[in-house]
Amino acid sequence: MNLTGLKYFVSVASLGSVTEAAKRAFVSESAISKTIKQLEEEIGVKLFDRQGRTIKLNQQGKVFYTYVSDSLNLLNRGINAVRVNSINKTSEINVLFTVGSPLIPIIALKMQKLLPNVSLNIHQRTTFAKDLKQFDFIISSNKITDFTTIPLLREEIVIGWKRNFMRKKNMFNITELENFTFVGENDETELQQTINKFMLSNDLKLNFKYQSDEPATVREMIIAGLGIGFIPSVTWGEYFKNSNAIDIARIIPKSPHRIIYLNTPHQTLTDTQRLFSNEIANVLVEAQSY
Repeated sequence: MNLTGLKYFVSVASLGSVTEAAKRAFVSESAISKTIKQLEEEIGVKLFDRQGRTIKLNQQGKVFYTYVSDSLNLLNRGINAVRVNSINKTSEINVLFTVGSPLIPIIALKMQKLLPNVSLNIHQRTTFAKDLKQFDFIISSNKITDFTTIPLLREEIVIGWKRNFMRKKNMFNITELENFTFVGENDETELQQTINKFMLSNDLKLNFKYQSDEPATVREMIIAGLGIGFIPSVTWGEYFKNSNAIDIARIIPKSPHRIIYLNTPHQTLTDTQRLFSNEIANVLVEAQSY
């Protein structure tokens, strides 16, 4: 499987035409078709439905497209990052957020004011992060082995639902939860792993009808009224605090909690890294007012 073949696949999928993809790539249509056929043979799955000169992604192709598109976007970000650094020679901080994505714009704005010459390289997925030591910091609800780990906050996880989706209440008994349809993150995510442990410890079997690996998608599904969901009160609180779209309630008698950690592979921080870590802590302290 080569990079050119994947690029041709994405181009044909996006344009819905071998002819247009060939024009964009300045190659022949036969070259595009041959490459797509080789790709399908290599992975053992047909990716397109073909009817005459019409070609469109089938279900397997749509799934494959999301992964390939993400991979190529990540690769392009890497290329751009090294190009910019080689030209500008700016200081750079690489950060992986496995939790707390709603806080990223706030952190970025503070860093822009505090350290305008520092490039903040933000990542949110661990799929392609084989070596975690490539990051200066990892914001996570897990302690990273062989990293220096600092607990930043302990946050309660509450229940949230679309306003008027059901009657407003301040508390949910654990036993009531099995009566509802849930939206949530996939089991590979840290938040859902916390929820799964909570369910196991309380012998709960919840109906997760919709799940996604994108936290933003989960939040929007809750707002849309597709079900109720678990909401980290601090790290997601920033997203919802100016919205009248949802109601929230605590879980009793014992609600799930998680700890957010700042992990770094560095034994000694530079002044820039120290300022960044301090701002992360400040943002989380301010967010606790939700």
